Amino acid sequence: MLNLNTSQMKDNMDMEMRLIGKIMSNPRDYYDCHSLISEEIFTDPLNRKIYKVVSERLDKGDKADMIIISSAIKDPLVDLRVAECMNSDHYAYITKNMVLYLSQEDKKIRLKKLAELTTKKIDNGDDLFNVIEFVEEQMKSISEVRGSDIPDIKKQLKILHNDIQRRMASDNMVGLPTGFQSVDRFTGGWQETDFIVIGGASSMGKTSLGLAFCYNCAKVGVPSAVFSYEMGDTQLLQRLVSLESEVNNRYIMKGALESGELNRVDKAIGKLEGVSLFIDECKDSSLRYLLNKIRQYVITKEVKFVLVDYLQLVKGSGTSREQEVAMVARELKNLAKELNITIVALSQLSRGVERRDGCRPSLSDLRESGEIEQASDIVMLVYRPEYYGIMTDDSGKSTEGLVDLIFAKGRNIGTGTLPLRFKKEYTKFIDPQDYTEKFISAQPSESF
Repeated sequence: MLNLNTSQMKDNMDMEMRLIGKIMSNPRDYYDCHSLISEEIFTDPLNRKIYKVVSERLDKGDKADMIIISSAIKDPLVDLRVAECMNSDHYAYITKNMVLYLSQEDKKIRLKKLAELTTKKIDNGDDLFNVIEFVEEQMKSISEVRGSDIPDIKKQLKILHNDIQRRMASDNMVGLPTGFQSVDRFTGGWQETDFIVIGGASSMGKTSLGLAFCYNCAKVGVPSAVFSYEMGDTQLLQRLVSLESEVNNRYIMKGALESGELNRVDKAIGKLEGVSLFIDECKDSSLRYLLNKIRQYVITKEVKFVLVDYLQLVKGSGTSREQEVAMVARELKNLAKELNITIVALSQLSRGVERRDGCRPSLSDLRESGEIEQASDIVMLVYRPEYYGIMTDDSGKSTEGLVDLIFAKGRNIGTGTLPLRFKKEYTKFIDPQDYTEKFISAQPSESF
């Protein structure tokens, strides 16, 4: 523990109690500061115990009140201390300076621990490259300070003004390119800090669509990464080769290629070799592993676009599957903001959609949907009527290859439906030929 004089200890005690009181009365504030501090920085042992119980409960999505804390901590003073913490919240609030101060104390402790752990690893004969990688990851985590800058409204307004001018000069295309004319016009491109969810039933094509978005960014020089929990890297690369070469994916898989097809495959492979695209076949399904991996790619490879396939296969913490998925969604959104990148996560739909006439998905069909919807900036749902045996639309036209890309939520863009085409033999999505006519009727709604 740090050596503090009596005055410092009193000041720390007050801050600790105010922090605990604030996050207990408003758990949302916990998620603004939990990554900056840990229980070790609390100078008062009882405060440390209380914060540990509160943080563990909130991490699981549960509440933390006096009854729960009293039952978890066997100390006759705990009720009085919790009451004091709650009262302190009436005359204080979490300020940036307070959190920053606590985070600096945390960094001192964590640096000392890292030094001890590194020495131990070297003494135990651990591989030096692994030790260096471990230290680099830990140093990045320790050095991150969110909320350290006091907002300057003049600076913010200047940035906004420049953004508006840039949008006007770029025909409203200000984000990362999606690779689809219709989607670019609808969204303005993928925006930094956005957390985007693509929902779809099994075999609907959501992996192919997400992969296309990722590849399209990489093709224009934007480093992009895929984190796959369901498919291996070879399978994903094969899909990309099929998409780029327009050679049937099954023929590539079987090696049943004619000479012309082989030439197209070779050219596609050559093109793929020249793009900044990274495919990580995740061996560890924990949320912590994923977050650290994304940070690693952003730091070392300057990745700006991330695809996670898929959301429900990442394991967070919580007493229920809903709470677990909720934590994953929240942390991915927080990470997108922290690193100033775009994160797209694929999500399964519940079976309920198959029991509905027409099987057209809605926002409520997202499996463990509540927090996913809340955490996301955009939710897209992929719908192919022919998948459900619906071969004609209401006007009698064929639905072969037809895709409705349903924007069920758009925090800054509104909602609407865009038509795409799907060439399933190449697992490839394209803009429809009659794009202009169809897009006119698919403008975003005004209700954001």
